[in-house]
Amino acid sequence: MSFAFVDNSDINTRARRLIRSHVMKGKNSACGTGSALMKNEAPVATLGYPDCMGSFLALTRQVANDPSLISSTRGISPQTMLQLRHFSAYILDSISPREFCQPTGVIEWMWFQLTFYNEAYFHCTIAVASACAAFLTGDSSHSPVALYHMSQAYRLINQKLSSDEALSDVSIAVVAAINVYDRLYGDPQRAMIHLNGVTRMVALRGGVRELAKRSFIIAEKVFRSDIELAFHCGSKPRFPSEDVPRHLILVNSMLRLEPRSHQEAGLIESVMYQSVCADLREVVLDVLHFSRTFNQANYAHKLDPEAYQSTLVYIGYRLLETDPSHQDSEINTNLDILARLAMIGFLSTFCFGIGRKLLPFPLLAEQFGSVARTICEGNRTQKLVIFWALIMGRISALAASDDLWLAQKLKGLANELELHAWPEVSNALRIFPWVEASHEAQGEKFWNSMFTQPVPL
Repeated sequence: MSFAFVDNSDINTRARRLIRSHVMKGKNSACGTGSALMKNEAPVATLGYPDCMGSFLALTRQVANDPSLISSTRGISPQTMLQLRHFSAYILDSISPREFCQPTGVIEWMWFQLTFYNEAYFHCTIAVASACAAFLTGDSSHSPVALYHMSQAYRLINQKLSSDEALSDVSIAVVAAINVYDRLYGDPQRAMIHLNGVTRMVALRGGVRELAKRSFIIAEKVFRSDIELAFHCGSKPRFPSEDVPRHLILVNSMLRLEPRSHQEAGLIESVMYQSVCADLREVVLDVLHFSRTFNQANYAHKLDPEAYQSTLVYIGYRLLETDPSHQDSEINTNLDILARLAMIGFLSTFCFGIGRKLLPFPLLAEQFGSVARTICEGNRTQKLVIFWALIMGRISALAASDDLWLAQKLKGLANELELHAWPEVSNALRIFPWVEASHEAQGEKFWNSMFTQPVPL
């Protein structure tokens, strides 16, 4: 079976000139000849395979700090090696952040094995590392390094897609990684083409549930691409929340009819749960439970990395399934819409960032700003929900250009709620989705910067 959906139209005439210039400089001559790459796609040979849990952790941190330990990186320029080192650190922080997860190194090592096992994925990783560096500096142009390695990834994956290996798990992983590259360079249309293709590949291999059983780390890439593009484009996700592995989800209100504990009963009595419509209450319960679990993990009970990832994915799908544009949805008041958008912003602070810089979601930011500007405050409970939503919106979605109207609205709410100093504000926010390790510093910085100066009402 042959596939022809991988879109390499971004490698145009100008890009090809940049690639040739880059190769002629000799910065990646080893990559150009293929002498340093894994011609037979052998596993990582330099370090071998760890034989105990402690070795997993030690090796992943060692490789992240110095990717040159891997034989396949020979011939890569020092600048590209630095980008690869930074990217490895970002991946480790994304897959298994130390604030919340047990430092096992297992899932991280699976990523390294994938990266250095397959030549197409290896090229794609270097291209994505270069794209990450560009994203963090605000550079929207494709670098010669990124173009060269992505052109090699395109060539190799198109060969795979025309062979008996078209539906291999590694081929699925490569196309999912190309999707990440597209989004980092702000091209959701091309990313959607690749998502449609990888969805078809997954379906022909028995579906995403079967993929998750074989390789959760690859399934997680597919899930995240699906959720991210649905949020970015306002499109319907390809998979439902039921496809996320149930045994790994840390929160799931849909599986229980009654609270299991006094703490969960407290969540149902919370301000936010009681303030929203019935269609939102289950996902609000999940997000509140999610927030509480992460706050506990920050102090004592560290999470399994796969459970951490699965829970993020599950919450993402649950939020997508409460889209108010769906037929028969009861989510039609500004308060409900604002609460849902703020919960998406809350999730994005864990899911959709590189080096703590969040990917933009212009559609969601526009929707948030439109609702937040016009919402009318009601009773004290509703004012508290709006107050939390506005601060979470600034942390996650809104830009500095929104600060004038946002500060005016928050100033008025703060006065009515009698919240002035940051400790008072922080205490009020903790009854909502709010994770101290992720949001406290940013929230306090914003509050102090906005409210140390008088804001006209």
